[in-house]
Amino acid sequence: MPSTRKKGGQTKAKRTPDGRARTRLPLWKKALFATLTLVFFFGLLELVLHLAGVKILLYEEDPYVGFTSQIPLFVEQGGGGRGARMETARNKVRFFNKQQFSKRKYAEVTRVFCLGGSTTYGRPYDDATSFCGWLRELLPVADPSRDWELINAGGISYASYRVAVLMEELSAYQPDVFIVYCGQNEFLERRTYAGIIDMPAPVRGLAAVLSRTRTYSATTRLVRGFRKKPNAAPGDSEQLAGEVSTILDQTVGPEDYQRDEELEEQVLAHYRFNMARIVDIARASGAKIVFVTPASNLRSCSPFKSQHREGLDAEQKQQWDALFQSARAHFDAKRFSDALSDLDQAGKIDDQYAHSHYLHGRVLDALEKFEEAKVAYQRALDEDVCPLRALSPMRDIVIEVARERDVPVVDFGALVESKAPQGIPGEEFFLDHVHPTIDGHRMLALAIVDELARRKLLTPGSDWNDAAVERVASGIMEKVDPKAQGVAMRNLSKVFSWAGKMEDAYRAAQKALELYPGDAETHYQVGNLARHLGETEEAFERLSYLVSVDLKAGVSFYLKAHWQLAAILTERGDYAESERVLRKLFHLDSGNSMGRQQWLELLSLQGRQLIENGKHAEAAEKLREVVRLQPDSFDGKVQLAVALVRASDHQAAVPVLRSMIETRPNYLPAYNNLSFVLAQLNRLDEAEKVCRQALEIDPNYESARRNLQLILKKKSGGD
Repeated sequence: MPSTRKKGGQTKAKRTPDGRARTRLPLWKKALFATLTLVFFFGLLELVLHLAGVKILLYEEDPYVGFTSQIPLFVEQGGGGRGARMETARNKVRFFNKQQFSKRKYAEVTRVFCLGGSTTYGRPYDDATSFCGWLRELLPVADPSRDWELINAGGISYASYRVAVLMEELSAYQPDVFIVYCGQNEFLERRTYAGIIDMPAPVRGLAAVLSRTRTYSATTRLVRGFRKKPNAAPGDSEQLAGEVSTILDQTVGPEDYQRDEELEEQVLAHYRFNMARIVDIARASGAKIVFVTPASNLRSCSPFKSQHREGLDAEQKQQWDALFQSARAHFDAKRFSDALSDLDQAGKIDDQYAHSHYLHGRVLDALEKFEEAKVAYQRALDEDVCPLRALSPMRDIVIEVARERDVPVVDFGALVESKAPQGIPGEEFFLDHVHPTIDGHRMLALAIVDELARRKLLTPGSDWNDAAVERVASGIMEKVDPKAQGVAMRNLSKVFSWAGKMEDAYRAAQKALELYPGDAETHYQVGNLARHLGETEEAFERLSYLVSVDLKAGVSFYLKAHWQLAAILTERGDYAESERVLRKLFHLDSGNSMGRQQWLELLSLQGRQLIENGKHAEAAEKLREVVRLQPDSFDGKVQLAVALVRASDHQAAVPVLRSMIETRPNYLPAYNNLSFVLAQLNRLDEAEKVCRQALEIDPNYESARRNLQLILKKKSGGD
């Protein structure tokens, strides 16, 4: 057999049977040939599968959470054919603006879909003043050479994994451009990651690459078909619901949120995955894509929930609490340097409590140390264990994915910072924690127009200038309904109240009242929050107005307004007016579903206040009514007994005190008061017996011992 061997460092070629030399291929050439053959084979296979209609699995489902959705956003109307239109499905209107567009896109139309969460939607208002609404009006003015069609597909509470699936649906409607703003909703839904994050990074990376091929998709579907149980139900695999079901919808306040650093890392990894996936889906449809970085309110939004670091013992917690409360007191008194000192010391004990970082930011703000303040505010956002604002890494993720995939990006976060006072975004650009003001949406829309122009996706016309923008703005603002905006702000106030952010809720309610001064429920919202915050005059004004109007008797907030106004009047000592308001409540609430209990609470409050003011006989009158209406009210009997004893109505006090002892045989103050009353009535034997009963219960009860000595002295004829 021919062979090649080295001799003197030289390689001899193999020889064929006829004596000719045959040169052996180098190893690298063999490897290159094998690689090219493999690439050609799989390329050909991908082409065949593409022609056969095999869709890439990644576009249809999310391997991180097993999420798929077969609930379409748009449904066909108009009977098909050239005139068919797509409209927002009725079962989606809860989460999406009503939109419509022709099913068939004509060649001259440039179709733009805006996707994301509630900011894209336009919350707390709607599409008209969202950045999408602004774009709809601005684009034809900026580039009149095109026929622009813009559809707002922003979904309330929609996170990136839902946006990705929605894009797959929209990719069937000949999109030209996708504009994507998401990142604020990534922590809203409960989800688990089924071990995907536990994969080694190289394996996970390879899986991500393979999941974008049709070969992998076809193989996966085939394997699933073999593995599927004959009787398996569609819901056997754990999946997220087809529509949003947030943690917040299932709780009162954000108490279900706890610090979970591992989950946070998983969510961030999932977010990065989905942003890349969104690019793939867009480009597979032949559309361009533009990213927008998420921006948040730093200065005017406190954290939703704070949690101490792990391992903080009771003594450290006590020290931290003392320092934090001291810092708050110093801040309120405008002793900012002292507050800063307290917070620095508290931070050495626990540097993960979000509210302490927020207070730190406010102190530094007051000291005009703005760069440090901004860092503190951002740290407060990132330490918030109820993260309803995009964490700072999310902005970086959007920028990194955009750079890696050559995607245009509008850095809204940087834009807001560049325009905000001292570079710290606050209420001048945000209505709440993340939703921009109308001017904020306008600013974002203009930035998107500029980016589209830079990327040659539009060509600005000669008439595109500031004056043109102002004309568009005038047209948009003329369509704004202040009443609808007032209702939106009122609802926002309720959300803040739910989260325990009463000052934010109060500001939102006041804004709502400015927009819609005739809304009765908003008057109640302002009055209720004002009372909670100690703004009694404001509360009195709002509640008085509400009680003076004529609303349906069964309206809950209307009934509550009567009770709260009556309580304020009682606190002021205006008992007659207070009772007048309560009697009206009784009339309105004829079924006593609420009025009876509120009436009892008010009478009890009046009784206690009359006792404190020395008007004991009047107090007894109120408290008798409490006990009559609620015979089992032990507290009512206690207060009544006190009023009767102090009014020297000893005879009437006896049965009340005996009833208390029957109800709670070990309640010693009742024995003490009864023995005193009996002694005052000169029923000394009974008084002595009651004292001895008390001492049997507690031999060390000094009040009974003193009473007994006085009774025995009186019985012996002493003074």
